[in-house]
Amino acid sequence: MAKAISVKDTAFGQDMLEVLAERQLERIGYRELDMAHSIQTLKEYLIKKLSHGIIRPAPGLCQPELRCLYPVYFDSVRVLLAECVAEFFQTGKVYMAVLDISRMEYVEHEIRRLVLTPEDTAALLRVLRKVQNPAHDLIARWKDPADRGRWMEHIRALYQTISQLQ
Repeated sequence: MAKAISVKDTAFGQDMLEVLAERQLERIGYRELDMAHSIQTLKEYLIKKLSHGIIRPAPGLCQPELRCLYPVYFDSVRVLLAECVAEFFQTGKVYMAVLDISRMEYVEHEIRRLVLTPEDTAALLRVLRKVQNPAHDLIARWKDPADRGRWMEHIRALYQTISQLQ
């Protein structure tokens, strides 16, 4: 049986979890994952990375990377966070393995508290509906129809789990 497809299991997902760890979770000892803060942290990181560090580009100017890649990357990080929410409500924890640069090994963490508002839930459900559109890049990138089907099933399962929180 094929492994489930998820953002969390990709290099991009791992990179984004490491950004969260560095900018948010290490400071609080991995005690909680605050969804609104996580979305903001990753949004700011993506904007800075895709605009090559230029925080306020000149009016009317927008780097192509920011204009073209940001929407897909931001949808990807919100799907990643939806995966974390679903994992938490299915297991009671969010598991993360984060690279410790000084020891060059992964350190495992379990986050046992999740801060999730009704607004956060609604936002995650909106993005999960959005990424089910066959024209969305998160679906179109899967060339194999079987992989597209597994991706769609994964997104539907996330949607079903999170919709129970409303």
